[in-house]
Amino acid sequence: MTRTPAAITIAAAAVVLLAGCTGEHTTAEPPTMTSAQAKQAVVDIVDRSYAEIGGDWTIRSGPAVQSCELSSGGSGAAFTSIVDRATGGEPSSDIKKLQHFWSGEGIKAGPYKNGGSNPVHGLSGVGGPTTSIDLYADPTGYTIEGFSVCTVGDAAEMQGNGE
Repeated sequence: MTRTPAAITIAAAAVVLLAGCTGEHTTAEPPTMTSAQAKQAVVDIVDRSYAEIGGDWTIRSGPAVQSCELSSGGSGAAFTSIVDRATGGEPSSDIKKLQHFWSGEGIKAGPYKNGGSNPVHGLSGVGGPTTSIDLYADPTGYTIEGFSVCTVGDAAEMQGNGE
């Protein structure tokens, strides 16, 4: 029996669809993390992102815990980390550097541009070790904001404990 490319494509699609019905985890989502691991992951990716661009960065916020919704529908805990850099740099070059770096980290990033007469450009990314990460690159200053995956935990209790 000779198989045509169309038949092979249909068979492959059927296998993918059936695999999705088995209840097994078949997506490329990050594995379950503890709150401590999620906190460290977002700090690490933000730190390595600004190191990739270079310059003098300061921590604006974080890692700070906040509540999030678990995929199961319950409340969980996630962490944010925000850093800023004063003037300097070449936004278009730095955006390209960071897009390449994030791609290697499993982060899917696309261009960002806000409105207004003098828009700020950047990148908006999802995946990899984070739920989301953004770069806002403007000659007057840069910001990188990372948001960790949502983990099991009580954000309010963690905040009360100094997180």
